[in-house]
Amino acid sequence: MDNQNQDKNISLEQEFQVQSFARKVDTISKEEAKELLIDLYKSTIIRENLFREIIKESWGIDKDITEALEIG
Repeated sequence: MDNQNQDKNISLEQEFQVQSFARKVDTISKEEAKELLIDLYKSTIIRENLFREIIKESWGIDKDITEALEIG
């Protein structure tokens, strides 16, 4: 997905946050940028795990099979 399509998926407030973040990134060192990327990657993994757990719970995937098949 290119930047133009991604920009359509964020609010005006989020776009402002991105621009503010971009200005901060311009002032950090290479080492700080590396640390930031690592933290961002960790956050992405955590968010992915959270979404996975939410889906499991809402679909009843994590429950015992007898509970999942129980009728009302």
